[in-house]
Amino acid sequence: MKAGEIDPSESIVDSEGLDKAYASENKIYVEGDTMFIAGTASFGDVVDDISIPLGMTNRTKRYEQASMALAKNEQVKRLVAHSIGGAVPLQIGQQHNLVSRTYGAPIMSFSGGDRYR
Repeated sequence: MKAGEIDPSESIVDSEGLDKAYASENKIYVEGDTMFIAGTASFGDVVDDISIPLGMTNRTKRYEQASMALAKNEQVKRLVAHSIGGAVPLQIGQQHNLVSRTYGAPIMSFSGGDRYR
């Protein structure tokens, strides 16, 4: 599934950024002040996904990749993610006071940000 097929009301910018994240080697794409984070894309991601409901999002490879990208891109103020990758911006966003938007993330959050099914 391509990111543009997720939700017809999403902005084209988010759709294009998520497509670029999925196409990148580390599944992270930064443009301007926004970091795009892909969801599950490999068997290793599937294994990591199991740890998310256990409260161990910060031990996943995607979390590590996003944290490293954030350290190199201090201009980032907004995080956009798809699917299970949505757990990452929720945690990083809270830690760094960043705005987050998730598409199709199987996660419940009472923190700020936009959540789309």
